[in-house]
Amino acid sequence: MNNNLDKNGDLKLPALFLMGGALFSMHFGASSMVWPMNWGKESGSSVLVAFCGAFITALLLTLLAYVALSRGNGTYNQITTRVLGKRLGESYTMLTIVVLGPLYAIPRMSAASWDSIVQAFGLNPQAKLPLIIFTVLFYLITYWFLMNPGKTMDRISNILFPLLIVIVVIVVGKGLMMPIAEPVAQTYEGSAFAYGFTNGYATAEILCSLIFGVVILNGLKAKGVSDERMSKNIIRIGIIGIALLSCTHLCHMLIGASTGGTIDLNYTALYTAVSTKLLGRLGGILFSFALFFAALTTAIGMTSGCAEFFVDTTEGKVDYKTASIVVLIFSTIFGCMGLASILAFLGPILDGIYPAAIVLVIYYALMPNNQSRRHLNVCRYAMSIALVFGFFDTIYAYGNKLNLDLGYFNIFYEGLPLSSEMLAWFPWTVVAAIIGYLVYHKSEVAVDN
Repeated sequence: MNNNLDKNGDLKLPALFLMGGALFSMHFGASSMVWPMNWGKESGSSVLVAFCGAFITALLLTLLAYVALSRGNGTYNQITTRVLGKRLGESYTMLTIVVLGPLYAIPRMSAASWDSIVQAFGLNPQAKLPLIIFTVLFYLITYWFLMNPGKTMDRISNILFPLLIVIVVIVVGKGLMMPIAEPVAQTYEGSAFAYGFTNGYATAEILCSLIFGVVILNGLKAKGVSDERMSKNIIRIGIIGIALLSCTHLCHMLIGASTGGTIDLNYTALYTAVSTKLLGRLGGILFSFALFFAALTTAIGMTSGCAEFFVDTTEGKVDYKTASIVVLIFSTIFGCMGLASILAFLGPILDGIYPAAIVLVIYYALMPNNQSRRHLNVCRYAMSIALVFGFFDTIYAYGNKLNLDLGYFNIFYEGLPLSSEMLAWFPWTVVAAIIGYLVYHKSEVAVDN
């Protein structure tokens, strides 16, 4: 008899809560702590509306991504190529892995940790040499752990991650009971909901779910859950894990809003300053150290996952050690840019690939009979248009950042519905989905006749 399962073949409550907690831990990294506080600071009195937008892209769709993997009956690469075809599908998954790994997400770990250290110890944030030295050392340590994990990795995870959680709970508790200031008006133009929705991309949680969701699936299989009960148990685990993550997102956004314009800092530096203001300098320093080790463990896990992906997709032509070294070299180069530069200059790439990932997740999670040719054609059309408009978003964002006059392209883009909210892809993707259904339907009728 399996002690983890009840008579229906579902996880018992103790095992369910343990796996839900594990899912929360997988997603509760530097970005899921730091970004929400920044969103709250910029949203001010509109914080609850912004949270509703962020909830969809950073939380609800993260849960649906696990359901999509289960209902799609395959890995991220497999369900994507099933929709887009081998060449385009593998190109897209490769792009997301590169963005999730050495181009954006892994460099964020060292950069976020450095920002916290600078703020906690009062170092010069403009000094480049210390940043470069720190970044190189950070990824040398990451490489050492990848090749020599031993027991130290477990000790870091088991001791220092709980320390980070304790500090976060104290900051959240005191910040909610003793707000720093009254919220002020939002600092950005446009809808607070759209701001939260598009900024929810920044955590890259959907992509993390798609790539690392196999861990949850394998965990359920190891506990004896059958294929027939898989979706139900993934949903139950996801509800617990994402509920916990939703609470931390909301609390951090509320605390960010309660800074009331009194702290002119962003991201990790903001969180460290808030910790210092609420708990004193020692609190800021403890948070800085704990965040360093949390970022390190995240970087190790993500580098390992990216390396395994390249080994798998090249069918062993690239070995694990070589793939890890290449990932870390690029992570070091981009990490030396600093957190603000990474977000400013590489963030638009994430904005460009995210809409297609949203379409993929919604399709596999919610579409009945998602393996049928007709329905796959719906997803193929919708996902392809989402990729095109994501590409437009990226070009437009870079044009604005670099002050480039893109002429007719800007006129075209700014004339699109919802373009001011960076949601121009949405209505056209819906239209494409309808066309995909009708086109397949007509061809099928023609063949039948």
